[in-house]
Amino acid sequence: MRESLQHAFHFDSLVWHWPIAIYLFVLGISSGAMCLALLVKWKLPASQQAAKNPLIIAAAILVPSMIIFGLLILIFDLTKPLHFWKVIVYQFANPASVMGRGVTLFIAYQVATFAWIAWVFKEELHRLLQRFMPWVLKIPGIFRLWDFIGKVEKQLEFVIVILALLLGVYTGFLLSALTAYPLLNQPVLPLLFLASGLSSGIAATILLATTFFSAHANTPGMALSHRLEPPVICSELLLLVILIIGMKFGGEMDKVAIAAAISGGFWANLFWIGVIAIGIILPLLMNQIAPLRVKHRKAFILSSAILTLAGVMFLRMFILYAGQMTPA
Repeated sequence: MRESLQHAFHFDSLVWHWPIAIYLFVLGISSGAMCLALLVKWKLPASQQAAKNPLIIAAAILVPSMIIFGLLILIFDLTKPLHFWKVIVYQFANPASVMGRGVTLFIAYQVATFAWIAWVFKEELHRLLQRFMPWVLKIPGIFRLWDFIGKVEKQLEFVIVILALLLGVYTGFLLSALTAYPLLNQPVLPLLFLASGLSSGIAATILLATTFFSAHANTPGMALSHRLEPPVICSELLLLVILIIGMKFGGEMDKVAIAAAISGGFWANLFWIGVIAIGIILPLLMNQIAPLRVKHRKAFILSSAILTLAGVMFLRMFILYAGQMTPA
């Protein structure tokens, strides 16, 4: 058993290790949580304040924290983490590279989402600043900037949706930079990572809102969240089927790579049990079979979200490691 795990996580063609899988996982959560927060906000009745909604509060925590956590993973994964700022500057100045585009996207996404959060939670933020950092409120132009964000709120939200979707797609494009690996060099991969990122973002938001902010089945936006889950998970399954069939009917190395990935061994077991059974089939069955009174229970909501998150994490690990087992 130990030798099997050793071989699964250490082999000659391996370039990127497990921290990259976690990095891709948390970026997907941020992307999906942001999209869900905006959808919930747009669907809220006029009498409801976005800043009081548990789902939006949870998303406002997840969106920036997941990006920061992902960047911290990259920093400490470097052999010289104190030189990380040089990588950022170099990549930002090199927009032709995949990493360069990613750095530009991160900066734009973070600035836009921080501006949106500052506007939505303006009253709460104002109270916090007044209590702990009153000098910030004395900065010239700070209130004019706040008012400007409010005036362009709708346009800002449209930009954020585009940036969030691009971030989800980017997680797949990042792996495709390893062009020497057939499984990682598939055009459907960015869409697969976008769908799974949306799925994990919805699940993580529900999990956090239910656990810490007293969200329940009747919370505004919760019904919408649950309606979104099945089609997003089904699209993830469909894209996986397209990936497998496309490679089976592709070139010789595509056939070899997909056979090695899903036909036997540790990563094949993780795919069929972890990704397909636990992460996709089981949540879909639970939502189809369980009666409404069961679906409204906190234990059901939490278990469904945890299964979805586990499945998405398994998918990231599977694609990363199984994809590097077979170089072209």
